Amino acid sequence: MLVAESIVAGYNQTPVVWDASLQVAPGQVVALLGPNGAGKSTLLRALARTLQPLEGRRTLDGKPYESYSPTEFARLVAYAPQETPSEMGFTVAELVMMGRYPHQKGFWSVSRADWDAVFRAMAQTEMTHLAERTISQLSGGERQRVNLARALAQEARYLLLDEPTAHLDLHHQTQLMHRLRQYAHTQGVGALVVLHDLNLASQYADWIVLMSQGRIVAQGSPEEALQPALLEQVYQTPVLRQTNPLTGRPLLFALSPDGAPVASPDAPHAFVVAGGGAGAAVYYALLAAGWRVSTGVLNLLDTDEEVARALRLTHITEQPFSPVSDTAYHQARRVVETADAVVIAETPFGHGNLRNLELALWAQAQGLPVYALTTRPIEQRDFTGGAATRLWNTLLEGGMQTADSIGAIVALIRPKTPTANPPRSEGEPLIGLAHEEGCGNAN
Repeated sequence: MLVAESIVAGYNQTPVVWDASLQVAPGQVVALLGPNGAGKSTLLRALARTLQPLEGRRTLDGKPYESYSPTEFARLVAYAPQETPSEMGFTVAELVMMGRYPHQKGFWSVSRADWDAVFRAMAQTEMTHLAERTISQLSGGERQRVNLARALAQEARYLLLDEPTAHLDLHHQTQLMHRLRQYAHTQGVGALVVLHDLNLASQYADWIVLMSQGRIVAQGSPEEALQPALLEQVYQTPVLRQTNPLTGRPLLFALSPDGAPVASPDAPHAFVVAGGGAGAAVYYALLAAGWRVSTGVLNLLDTDEEVARALRLTHITEQPFSPVSDTAYHQARRVVETADAVVIAETPFGHGNLRNLELALWAQAQGLPVYALTTRPIEQRDFTGGAATRLWNTLLEGGMQTADSIGAIVALIRPKTPTANPPRSEGEPLIGLAHEEGCGNAN
């Protein structure tokens, strides 16, 4: 096992990494995450023995780093830095062969085993067809794969890889991570990988180490470590977390690089009837247009509920897979009483959420304008035996306006729309509405 304990590392006696402790077990893929400048590469260099820590202890298979000679260490640990190879005159095969130096008895004493390892590494990184090309003839992504191939050819027990997916297209990113995980699991190789793509890390890593401002702030499985609230603090942008339906692992989305739009406190207030993921884009469009937004009644774990929580909207919730209760319905009515308009997203209606349509009808009876997004007849979204259709038709008779796109909905209510404020500043709340136990307090 590769173990780091209380590592402090930096440059010119100035620390940029403080009190970092982690471990990498054989057969385990560990992703080292964090924003630019978090200290990931510095920590990796300290573990690769290319940077001497200022403090702390490093052990490899139970022995201190200092007990290994450079050659012994290189047989156990392979390091692929962020920088791509600069040896312009060498071919790909020659560069990959350089990874074999710990196993060779003398300079260029190349054995059959060396060539076998080189061609395996090139095949694993899809570089065999480029074996005779010089490094100057390669793209940035191809050079990155040469880096990885050289590390694989080293046949070490631990791989330390600094952004191996940089410059790679989607195909090569996913294939590289898939093969790396497969290689680690089948060969018993431990891998510590610096990544910027949270979703690659989530899908392919066994363990996550998250850094911020030189310190490790979280460690655990992807499910444990990739918490939206913590990620928002670390990356300074709101994050929506869902579940990958194929793998069951977290799937993460940055809602906006500058934070969600923020409406002014005196902006008009729209209540959105949503559910089943139909409301998310409506929320964001209304926020961007300057509206304060609330929503309900949503079942916990519903996609729209997750988005509303990430955007910090006032939202009324019900237990998962449960019909709208009297309590939730009346909580929603209290929020609607403060609204200037009701917008119905293109959500399907069953017996569980039929009361949300009743809520819209009640709002209309109080004099609120009701708008609905619809690209297909209500009958195709009615799973109540016709009850939803009857309520819908009553809303139409009462003056509900419909539109076939979110942009058209925004245009319908635009006369009431003020100009949105600029994106929030650091530390400012996304939406100035709190909610307690799943119930929003409208203002």
